[in-house]
Amino acid sequence: MARIRRFVTIGVVLSLTLSACAHDMRVMKMEEALNSYGSAIRWGAFQKAWSFQADKLKPAPDFKSLKTIKVTSYDAVFRSVQDGGKTVLQTVEIRYIDNDRLVEKSLTDEQKWHFDVEKKQWLLDSPFPKFELRDKGA
Repeated sequence: MARIRRFVTIGVVLSLTLSACAHDMRVMKMEEALNSYGSAIRWGAFQKAWSFQADKLKPAPDFKSLKTIKVTSYDAVFRSVQDGGKTVLQTVEIRYIDNDRLVEKSLTDEQKWHFDVEKKQWLLDSPFPKFELRDKGA
């Protein structure tokens, strides 16, 4: 009887350890995805940032027009992990310069991320940041 109890205890401990490892891996992947996305925006790698979009059928931004944008700061001001660690809401303050205007602007980017179990990666559900660009006809 003591032997069975010991095996059950070991089984429970292993089960808890493995589920904790899976959760930790998801958290590590979340940090990696959010940091990679933020770096892509910060460095003007907008096509790389677009690759995080969950819905690839959405119309892509005009990447050619975005070449005039220089991001000066990207600051996460709020983050909430929800749905047992499967969803993340994040608010980011982005400051940027449109090199055609040389005026610093800012925008607030409300992001919603989810963990895709099949792809084992975090994907962005919210729209791409809306940078205010100078009208080329003006």
